[in-house]
Amino acid sequence: MLETLQRSLTIAAFATVVCLGASPTLSVLGAPHQQMASVSQLRFENYPASPIFKGEPAKLVANTPDAKEYESELGDSTKKGTNFAGHYVLADGLNRAMGGQDTAAIVDLKTGRVYLPTQLLGYHDQRGAGYTPPRPDGGLHYLANSKLLIIIGRAGGDDGNKGIGRYYYKWENHQLKFLSFVASPYQSH
Repeated sequence: MLETLQRSLTIAAFATVVCLGASPTLSVLGAPHQQMASVSQLRFENYPASPIFKGEPAKLVANTPDAKEYESELGDSTKKGTNFAGHYVLADGLNRAMGGQDTAAIVDLKTGRVYLPTQLLGYHDQRGAGYTPPRPDGGLHYLANSKLLIIIGRAGGDDGNKGIGRYYYKWENHQLKFLSFVASPYQSH
């Protein structure tokens, strides 16, 4: 899946350079050439998480009002097992709304603790109406054996001020650490 995303980004960047007659060293999709090179290093395998937890999930610890609001959905997600960063479950689709806005949470399957990073509160997955063309690859991209999370669309919180594109994060110390942003050629109307 990541290879498809990288291929799409490369094709879009090349098309932009050719159509605009720009030099590859100039800004492409809002990202300098150096940033594009560093983004190529943002691959799932470069942020390994192991071993993969396969045990019984701990009892859910929903100790905030927001976590309590999603308690039922979070409990259902934990039953499916690890899907992110070794021993976590990333539960998305908690409040899918019209226009693609959504909320996701991260649950530690070993402790049951719920994390609601601001980047996942009200993020926009870029698959909804208002984009030309609609993007089938929007949303959250992650793997059970990797600490890398990619949001394609618009992140929640202050990070969303960067605009629409690809947001790269590393899950570290129970929070999403911002790594990079690449602007999208597809913008909202």
